[in-house]
Amino acid sequence: MRVVFTPWPTPSHLNPMVPLAWALQSAGHEVCVAAHPALADAVAAVGLTGVSLGTADSAPALMGPGRPTPPETRARLDETGLALGPFSPAEQNLWDVFCQFMLPPIWDFHPVGATASDALPVVDEFVDFCRAWKPDLVVWDACFPAAAIGARVSGAAHARLHWGLDYFAWVLDRVGTNWNPLAETVRPAAERHGVEVDRDLLLGQWTIDPLPAGMRLPVATRTVPMRWIPYSGQTAVPDWLHAPQDRPRVALSLGQSRRLVMKGGWDHVPGLLEMVSELDVDVVATLNETQLAGVREVPGNVRVVDYVPLNQLLPTCAALIHHGGVGTFSAAAGLRVPQLILDSGGDEGLLAEGEAGTEWALAAKDIESSDTAAWVVGQGAGLTLDFARHSIDVMRKRVMRVVEDPSFAEGAHRLRLDAAAAPSPGELVPVLAQLVEQQRAGAR
Repeated sequence: MRVVFTPWPTPSHLNPMVPLAWALQSAGHEVCVAAHPALADAVAAVGLTGVSLGTADSAPALMGPGRPTPPETRARLDETGLALGPFSPAEQNLWDVFCQFMLPPIWDFHPVGATASDALPVVDEFVDFCRAWKPDLVVWDACFPAAAIGARVSGAAHARLHWGLDYFAWVLDRVGTNWNPLAETVRPAAERHGVEVDRDLLLGQWTIDPLPAGMRLPVATRTVPMRWIPYSGQTAVPDWLHAPQDRPRVALSLGQSRRLVMKGGWDHVPGLLEMVSELDVDVVATLNETQLAGVREVPGNVRVVDYVPLNQLLPTCAALIHHGGVGTFSAAAGLRVPQLILDSGGDEGLLAEGEAGTEWALAAKDIESSDTAAWVVGQGAGLTLDFARHSIDVMRKRVMRVVEDPSFAEGAHRLRLDAAAAPSPGELVPVLAQLVEQQRAGAR
């Protein structure tokens, strides 16, 4: 079986695909990763065959969620949101994240205002590649729906591999006869290549979902569960990591992808370091120079390192303090580590639209932190840290509760069992092969 993976071109979108790609490759299937040339080095580093879609000169510049929303599109989105509402606060957040954080990365490859006669770099390259290579299965990122066009043109089966909540299906389940922002975004490229826009094109024939079933949004998709295997790139194990410890170790991570796109908004980092400074723990903080710009002095009990893979660091830790991203949450859950999730309250909203594009209104919060925090707290596997409502002293006490109270370790074990209940990537390989055969049989 020939399988092509198509991530949106950042390592944080590639990494959730890597364990399944390895599993398919190890089972004897032919695997490649087709992506914007910006991802070429990252694909080579994980030992997979890379196919660059265009060159650095021909491929579009990547802006992702920082891409501005054109005024006409903003007006249509606002009109559609009003037609779908009234939303609860949780629903409003889902709609806002979809509009402000999920659509703009798609626009990098499906420009707003494009027509079927316009050349679409990367999209056209991928369709041509599928025609030539003839994959049996395309596994695609929800932020790169062009992959479904290539799959349909070449007759391949196709599935989305998700990395978080399914905002896309949640919106499609609600738009009905209203203006459909996802369909209209994809339509010009689909028409250019003679492909009908329907639900399967927008959501895949199946969705491979690594989230625990209880965390998923209630959406009408064909879901193939898969265990999340923590992978975020590897480095040599540092000498200090497994040295004897005389007190608990706590990890502090604010995610990989956010520090790639956020040059500002890290003004909560000094408060985090102040919070842990007087605790009887050793802290390993994976922070880079940008995140540390406002820090005058690093506390004596904090070791700052630019990067350590979580699957190396977390097994040595009693707890993890983090921003609430699904990848970080899933790593801690899979490795049975209690969590403290930054989930700032307040009513100002998570994202704000500026003239230059999307800006973060709350840096001490991820787009999915409220969802990951609710799940972690509900399972007794951790607590939240809220700069808007908690004093430094209160947050210190919450950290030590999670470190010292064995009930949180028991809750973390429950999260580990949830993760282990889903099939591993290796166990999923024959399932995908069978689904591809069934799809072929149905197409005859």
